[in-house]
Amino acid sequence: MPNMADITVKKADNVTNVVYVKHSPSAGDKTPAVWKQNALSTIPMHRPVFTFMTKDNGPKTARQFTATLKYPIVSIENSVPVLKAITPITATGTLPMNVSALDVKEAAYQFGNLMVDALIRASLDEGSSPS
Repeated sequence: MPNMADITVKKADNVTNVVYVKHSPSAGDKTPAVWKQNALSTIPMHRPVFTFMTKDNGPKTARQFTATLKYPIVSIENSVPVLKAITPITATGTLPMNVSALDVKEAAYQFGNLMVDALIRASLDEGSSPS
């Protein structure tokens, strides 16, 4: 089991780092680990929150995961920050336990790398699939 740690990622400018600070580790299956981007706002409700959780599937032949980012969109109106929306983004998957760990690792890494590919990022920017 990996140890909980802060996570540093690039902003959309691909230069600036942001840190998701470890908030609470998972207490076991079905309990997510939680990170928060504390530096973005002094208002806790206005901070992005990332969670990651794993659990067994029904017959216990695979591990299921859910990763969720809740990213608040805040504007300043009359010098007051106003929460306009929260962008929830979730990825889920199933990692079979009846195959080699190397094969599962390959699938997981390729999925992660596909999600950060320029074409997929552009599709997310535009809100539409490539055509």
